[in-house]
Amino acid sequence: MISKINKTVIPFGLVLVLLGVTFSFGCSKKKKAPAAVESVWKADQDGVENSNGFAWVSKYCEKVRQCADGDMKTLDQDSEAILEKRLRKDFCLEKFKESKVYTLAAQEPKLVINRTISCLKAATEADCSLIKKGVSELSEDCKWLQTLQNSKE
Repeated sequence: MISKINKTVIPFGLVLVLLGVTFSFGCSKKKKAPAAVESVWKADQDGVENSNGFAWVSKYCEKVRQCADGDMKTLDQDSEAILEKRLRKDFCLEKFKESKVYTLAAQEPKLVINRTISCLKAATEADCSLIKKGVSELSEDCKWLQTLQNSKE
């Protein structure tokens, strides 16, 4: 039973940790990012509707949820409830707002937004088996994102 849980929860946990989601699920309080940061993430790219950073984070969260659906049925009720909560779009977006990449967008908006969206796009287009192995291997932008998210600063 534990082996089944580990095979399911660990890959999805790693995927979530990778992207801030990744989004550190700790209890520590984080400083709120300035309002200007949120506007950077809300801005549509090149005037294309639903192409903003938040839209791509939501698409990514949905993809991970879709990939997890079949495996979640094999978990015990408590583990399934925990994973279910963490994969909800609203929870996922809130955790993203606590990530390093979210706040860094205030300093280098174009670079951060473009590389993050590139990674999230690669992830949403990837096969679930690749996502379960780890998003960082999908592209150079995903490697960059993982390095940023895991940095000590």
